[in-house]
Amino acid sequence: MPRKTKNIISIVIILLLCGSIIFTGYLSIKSYNTSNRNNMPNMSQNGNMPPEMFNGNNEGQPPEKPDSDNNMGTPPDMPNNNGGMEQIGGQPENNVNNNYVYLILFGIESLSLSLIVFYLIMSDFNKKTLKETFANSDKILIYILGVIILTSGFTFTENLVANKFKNNLNVNDNFNQGMGSDDKDDVVLDENNILTSNTINLSNQKTDVTITSSGTYTFSGNFSNSIIVDAKDEDVKIVLDGVNITNERTATIIGLNANKITITLNEGTINTLTDGGNSNYDGCIYSEAELVFEGEGKLIVNGYQNEGEGIATEAMNMTFNGGTYIVTSNDDGLNAGGDGATITINDGTFYINASGDGIDSNKDAVINGGTIFVIGSDIGGNAGIDTDKGYTINGGVVVALGSDMLETPKESSNQKVIAFTLDNAISKNTPVTLMKDDEEIISFEAPKNFKTIIISTKTLENGEYELYTGGSNLGTLENGIYQNSNYSKGEKVLLNNEDTFKINETINLFGNKR
Repeated sequence: MPRKTKNIISIVIILLLCGSIIFTGYLSIKSYNTSNRNNMPNMSQNGNMPPEMFNGNNEGQPPEKPDSDNNMGTPPDMPNNNGGMEQIGGQPENNVNNNYVYLILFGIESLSLSLIVFYLIMSDFNKKTLKETFANSDKILIYILGVIILTSGFTFTENLVANKFKNNLNVNDNFNQGMGSDDKDDVVLDENNILTSNTINLSNQKTDVTITSSGTYTFSGNFSNSIIVDAKDEDVKIVLDGVNITNERTATIIGLNANKITITLNEGTINTLTDGGNSNYDGCIYSEAELVFEGEGKLIVNGYQNEGEGIATEAMNMTFNGGTYIVTSNDDGLNAGGDGATITINDGTFYINASGDGIDSNKDAVINGGTIFVIGSDIGGNAGIDTDKGYTINGGVVVALGSDMLETPKESSNQKVIAFTLDNAISKNTPVTLMKDDEEIISFEAPKNFKTIIISTKTLENGEYELYTGGSNLGTLENGIYQNSNYSKGEKVLLNNEDTFKINETINLFGNKR
């Protein structure tokens, strides 16, 4: 065979060997990642798989809202993981064994490559065949030494490159996970976006975080994506410990699938949620599971989606047991939509400024306590409180304002209520005070014009009342209602051309269901 033909064949073989080495390196890195993933610790509360982050083709985007015909839809598949409680940061045993296997493969490929490369060096450099250039006694020694040197060099280089890629993966994962200290709680996600801790600093996360199993999950930090709950029929508790979430595309918290989601506001913390865009999850907090709110912290909700709501469920109950809530929305403030559900307020402080209805349920609502100031749209067609099957007020302090719609509470309410439509709208930022025999009952101030008023406090009783606007109040305006009120009378408001009105044995006065 001519020398030129032999050289061409040798070059082809070299290229094939190089491709084989690259493929082996790829398998080595892939095996390293798989071994690490299968040995990550399981940190779920109930011993099941830890929750994983949404990891699809649309990175950073929430899953599509399920069709109504498909109930809650199919949750994301759980990864197949049989790993145990290996120590974080330890090297899995099967990963070490795999390294030996690939080291042997590197050696075999390097030996083959060295043989052919050294043949080309010896033959082409001297422009002769090996037989013409070297004596037999020298040829064997040179070949052995040359091949050993090249094989060692190739094997060392191949391992060095593969390990460099592995180390780069570790560095990137550690950065994304916030592993800047020895504290295991700082380890949040592995390379496949699986949560490995129930205490999550959202400032370290770059994509949506999805909870897929029951347990308690505490969140803090700044975030620009969504917390998604997809936990089948299980109970999930989300603790907000000073978060600031701004998602310009969709809802900030999405209850995709669960039995009940409890959101706890840690005492002394301020938590701010702001959404945007135009998505099927049309609330800043949106849930297709029952929602329960509790705690002693503050939650600021900005529902800035197109026609978006503040806090919304799809035909699921919504219950408030404590906390402070400042809700601003482009549509309803609190909404139980779909076929309807019950909104229950047992305790808490509420300031709701909505461009739709303040509180809206397609079923009913129950107010048992708390301090509630709510105002709906000043344009028309919306109310402070709007339900399909009525609402009751059994306790608390309630001021609900609207433009032209007035729904009075059920007569089964245990606390007396004044509900009426004014002859003329009251301008925004005007102090308004309800008085009885020169005694202040409640004084408040609204951020926009209103014409309908619902007032309920435990101090209301049968008798004559007067309503004043303007004047001055030396008290402190907190969440729409004056605290430590000290009012100087302004102008008396006329109701149906009368300057006084009475609460009789029924709770509704001048008001009627729309």
